[in-house]
Amino acid sequence: MNPYEVLGVSEDADEETVKKAYRALVKKYHPDKYVNNPLADLASEKIKEINQAYDMIMNKTSGGQGGTYSQQSTYSGRGGYGGAADNRATFQNVRILISQSRIPEAMAMLEGLPKTAEWYYLSGRARMQIGWYDQAITFLRTAVSMDPNNVEYRNALENVMNRNTTYRSAPTGMTTSGCCSPCNLCTACMCMDCICPCY
Repeated sequence: MNPYEVLGVSEDADEETVKKAYRALVKKYHPDKYVNNPLADLASEKIKEINQAYDMIMNKTSGGQGGTYSQQSTYSGRGGYGGAADNRATFQNVRILISQSRIPEAMAMLEGLPKTAEWYYLSGRARMQIGWYDQAITFLRTAVSMDPNNVEYRNALENVMNRNTTYRSAPTGMTTSGCCSPCNLCTACMCMDCICPCY
């Protein structure tokens, strides 16, 4: 596999160009966009390939692999990432673990990493995947506040907030017969206006 071809960048691309291409592809193939979609498995495989390519390039540019791609950077299926995801605490390896639904391992790995915007984003993504939506929102809001121009972080926050509205219980004193009162409908519309640009 040529990681530059996977990300659609030239071999002399600078780090910022690689990151920009990576973010665009993650946004395009993010598993959340393929929920209940027959292409979900393909999107999941594509994300793994994108993560692997990004990790290979970053390891090469940072000197971690000395200019060659070792077995450590080779994806070896659902059981692991050539040992890298199990041994090295990096944000890329956390992303891989999350994409493989290995959330306890991802959360454990995050404990050894600095609390940057990406740390909060990945912490939120991990919690979102196991259904802890309120905690996910808290982490994702922190990530967005630390890096407000990051589209990936903002999309994840909007996604979990949309999901979270489904699981919230009715306010105290509200009965199901009163759920469609004009006041409740107005409140729902205002909430949708805040979280969804389509409204």
